[in-house]
Amino acid sequence: MARAGQERNLVSRADYLQADSSHLNSRPLLSSMDLRMPRILSTLASALLITLVAWAPVLTPATAEARVGARPPAFTLPAIPGGPVSGDFEMEDHLGTDPIVIIFWATWCEPCKQQMPIYERLYQRYHERGLQVVAVAMDGPETVSRTGPIVNRLGLSYPVVSDVDTAVSSRLNPRRAAPFTIFIDRRGRIVHEREGFTLAERDDIARAVAALVRTRSAD
Repeated sequence: MARAGQERNLVSRADYLQADSSHLNSRPLLSSMDLRMPRILSTLASALLITLVAWAPVLTPATAEARVGARPPAFTLPAIPGGPVSGDFEMEDHLGTDPIVIIFWATWCEPCKQQMPIYERLYQRYHERGLQVVAVAMDGPETVSRTGPIVNRLGLSYPVVSDVDTAVSSRLNPRRAAPFTIFIDRRGRIVHEREGFTLAERDDIARAVAALVRTRSAD
């Protein structure tokens, strides 16, 4: 009887070992997946990196070049139809020689219409000393025809140009703020910028323009 019980124990132990061996034989499937996982993750990471690099120019916000101390681009823009001057305004003709004020405006901007006559008076006062003022209209094709009548009603004589395709605005005023004014000294460097306008700023503008005209190219 003892021997029969011992044999039964041996059989049971053999069955257990066989079952355990069968369980171990199933593990390589999981191990194979574990081995492939790092390569899958690496492939996904590479694809994500390529996508981010490709979209970087779209995701990166526009950066204004109207930073104090920077040199603005030497742009060329056409005069508005029916404005005080004709032809193109060539920034290259004045950059690094004359003090320049650039005014970004639009027909829908009421503070712009209050501000621009102030610069007209300053232009008349300092033009013989080299002051250049140019107003850049940011109106699109649907409203640019309104710029001429407004400018004439305001009595402006300095160049007013059109930036219909936003080539200049996107570089110097990417947020399309209006009015947005940039002061450039005789060295061709931006020394001041102003966003917005209230009538209380008239004296500050007059002093800033006077200081701009006094600067020398060698300063």
